[in-house]
Amino acid sequence: MEQYIHTLISVDSEFVPDPAQVADFLVSLVSQFKFIPISGQRFLPGLVVAKPSGRLRWGTDSFTGENISIPELDRWDAERFQDIPVLIEGSEHYTVMQSGQWVEKDRPVVLHKTDGVPYEENYICTVRCELRPETVSTSAWDVNAGPNTRNVPTFGSVCKNAAENGIFPNAWTGDVIEVADAGRARFWIEFEFGKFIYPKLTDNLEVMSPALVLGAEKCFRTKFAQGCRFW
Repeated sequence: MEQYIHTLISVDSEFVPDPAQVADFLVSLVSQFKFIPISGQRFLPGLVVAKPSGRLRWGTDSFTGENISIPELDRWDAERFQDIPVLIEGSEHYTVMQSGQWVEKDRPVVLHKTDGVPYEENYICTVRCELRPETVSTSAWDVNAGPNTRNVPTFGSVCKNAAENGIFPNAWTGDVIEVADAGRARFWIEFEFGKFIYPKLTDNLEVMSPALVLGAEKCFRTKFAQGCRFW
């Protein structure tokens, strides 16, 4: 397991936000929840909007050896959060991302290294608001957690018959964690943290700051469930 991504998944699988809500949410992360934007670094580009270009990039599946196609994205660097609505207005497929960090007292989740010791450095994080033109699977499984005995569809794959409940792995034990109404969505929010750092988990994934989750629900006027994935 490498990058840890905590996910807020709209429990209304057909929910689509107003473009202004996306901008308002990122503003609130900075103003209310003390997320500190970072830009100009190779893996921390700042505020970016990405949308499908209609072009395909071809590669080889490392597990099967099959040729696979990956949609290429057009990207726009935005200078201000207020620029976002114009860039995504009318689009049914986009990623809006902001890279940054949280310092210790403002961290929205407590993360630990693989030896169980709390991770004490600032949390580098990329926040992404994701919208798709149709409902996709928001369940996730990781091959390092053991066999996918529940036949969990790939995160983000179009899956009209995806289960309503989400299926996720416990990073520490490999056990299944099932989350009500988190198995499919058109809209979700991702918080991508660093390599090999994870929250302590039991039988649920409700580890994100309750205030931040409530803030997201008030901003988007919809309920969110919590999931996670790794890549």
